[in-house]
Amino acid sequence: MQEIPGYIEVDGVVGLPMDIRKEALKEAALSYGARGGLAARSFEIRKELDTRADYLDKVFNFRQLLIAAPSGFMIEPPIISESLNALLIDGDGQSAAVSDAIYRIHENVKIVSSPRNWRTYLERGWGEVEEPPEILRPKNDEERMEWRNNVKIGWKEGYSQASEVFEEDLNRLASDFDGMVRYRKLLAQRMVSPPFAQQIDRGVTGEAQTMRIGDRAVVITGTPQLISGSQEWQPASR
Repeated sequence: MQEIPGYIEVDGVVGLPMDIRKEALKEAALSYGARGGLAARSFEIRKELDTRADYLDKVFNFRQLLIAAPSGFMIEPPIISESLNALLIDGDGQSAAVSDAIYRIHENVKIVSSPRNWRTYLERGWGEVEEPPEILRPKNDEERMEWRNNVKIGWKEGYSQASEVFEEDLNRLASDFDGMVRYRKLLAQRMVSPPFAQQIDRGVTGEAQTMRIGDRAVVITGTPQLISGSQEWQPASR
């Protein structure tokens, strides 16, 4: 990182006690380095994402998963998770259960005007890396040496943290997208019910200062539910 100006003591101004100052300088340097490393790695990730934008647009095409609703609105499908060969053991260890598969609806349908985009998951901005207050900057060669060392340590931690955050964001993106795709598969097998939406025509509405002509409301009247009656299921198409 770029060197910052040091702290210059002013006559008559009482500084921090040495033991407190040393610890405060360390924390300031670690924080400054970590924020720098976080920002630097995030910038690298964003540049890499830009080179793969077309590919990601095709892989995570949320638009194709949306459900048409009245008046041009779209309904976002639910996100359904799947756990295979799930094992559950009671706390006292006296009984256990195993399931071939467990499905859960984590987020149900909602009305949206536009689809999700992978960028909202993966692109993060951490803002400008602000320099620490002048009093928390090194004032001599000894402090400067420790400062640089702690900044390097913080930088490495921040750099690694940005990579970890990206991995978590990527996993969440893939999980949400797969959960919506899974809904469509289960719907085709009649293992989950479809959503229902109703349009309410309200005609002309408003007050003295605002008038709406052809006012319409769209309301979700039924949310998808998992269907436990296996006699209604259909085999998956190949």
